[in-house]
Amino acid sequence: DAVMQADKDIVVPVNVAGIANKGVIAYEFDLRYDPAVIQPHKNAVDVMRTISRGLSVMVNAEEPGFLRIVLYGTMPIDCDGMLMKLRFTAVGTPGSMSPLTWERLMFNENEHSVNAVDGKIELF
Repeated sequence: DAVMQADKDIVVPVNVAGIANKGVIAYEFDLRYDPAVIQPHKNAVDVMRTISRGLSVMVNAEEPGFLRIVLYGTMPIDCDGMLMKLRFTAVGTPGSMSPLTWERLMFNENEHSVNAVDGKIELF
């Protein structure tokens, strides 16, 4: 969860545990948010200085309120930690809130079971 000032950039770190040395070379997920409160950046996913740094990123943000993100590569993720950073811009009014709801989260085409924790962003 994050509390952010309206009209500012927002960086949401996404962390993962239990992925080290499981041979994960790809993952994908859908994320729902309130487009009246936050909007994804043109480069909505940042993997620099994360455990996904060697993976290629594809983002589909065509539908307002819905992000589809796919990451893939040839070298498996070898440690736990920050998976990626999601980048948004706050567009709502102070006091507004957007849920961040994970859907269809898969690692290596659903080889591994996943427990995702939803979040939210509040503007002040």
